[in-house]
Amino acid sequence: MKKIEHKTFLKNNSLDKKLLLEPIQDKIEIFDRMYKLLDTVSDCEKGDLLEQLEELDLEILEDIDEEYADKLEFNEIEEALEEAPAIETIAPKKGVQKPTTDEAILDELVKMGRTQDIGRSTFKDLGLKSKLGWETIIGKYRVVRTSVFRYRYAVEKQ
Repeated sequence: MKKIEHKTFLKNNSLDKKLLLEPIQDKIEIFDRMYKLLDTVSDCEKGDLLEQLEELDLEILEDIDEEYADKLEFNEIEEALEEAPAIETIAPKKGVQKPTTDEAILDELVKMGRTQDIGRSTFKDLGLKSKLGWETIIGKYRVVRTSVFRYRYAVEKQ
């Protein structure tokens, strides 16, 4: 496997995989686990594993394209798949910064359409500083815990 296309695509579009839909995140996690197995399998099994990895990589790209095609700036998945060795690297914009306030983080999540079933660790990774309870008001948003046994939240406008 020469290049991991979905990682290159996420990098080119300045996307954080934690902001993607949960099923796509799960596929990326499975891909990462399978990729780690490459060093441990025998040469006979390596060919099959590489084939499965390439299929999963393509599937992840197609899922990202299906969900986020209209929101992505550098959306050339079809071209990237056809011209795998000649993918351009695009420098990230200097003006794009991570949101610094909790309300700005929630604004970004709402703008991406990611308002349901968000894990506490995702908020933490995005830099949310507020302590989340069962119902937490942050600016114009209300963050409501939706699960009793898991830390899962929904973001609602007030």
